[in-house]
Amino acid sequence: MLREAERERLARGLREAHKAQAAGRRGEDRAGLTGGIEVRWGLLEDEAKVADLLELNGMPRWLAFEERYVVAERSGEILGALRYRTESKRLLLGLLVGDPWTEERPLAVDLYAGAGRLAREMGVGEVLARPFSRATNYPREAGYHRRGRREWRLDVARSGGVRDEPEAGRWRRLFWLFGAPAVPFVGLLRKQG
Repeated sequence: MLREAERERLARGLREAHKAQAAGRRGEDRAGLTGGIEVRWGLLEDEAKVADLLELNGMPRWLAFEERYVVAERSGEILGALRYRTESKRLLLGLLVGDPWTEERPLAVDLYAGAGRLAREMGVGEVLARPFSRATNYPREAGYHRRGRREWRLDVARSGGVRDEPEAGRWRRLFWLFGAPAVPFVGLLRKQG
């Protein structure tokens, strides 16, 4: 009973904040709704706000304190968060939560694109996104390419226009995509013959 009352109180507060925000932007067109959104790494002081978003989306609050998030904010208010973890030269994206009173698609696309920009700034080689819903194409709209059935990949070096990988890197990537070739390389045959 108390949990439901707290959830309703949070929802009421967010609705009032959104009404006030909407009153200030009535003159904007639909394409301009995502204007002013800043995507950044989540900070320690953002955990309580991310916990509120998780709870409003029916998830446990403690996830905000156990995981790391990339957050999208406008005018100091956190509108969405995208869970991440890191591996060697790789950023892995997972759960996406957003404010229920904010349009989901532009917010999600901004979060995925922003995560790619943040990864590029940090020198990460690739970003892998695994949305929890198969129906979402938000990563594709942000420049990611499908990798398998449920995973999306953003080659950060290529998307930034940087071309610093050796030729062997391209071959390795082709072998990874298609597997080892069934016949030996022509160069190896010349050495034997």
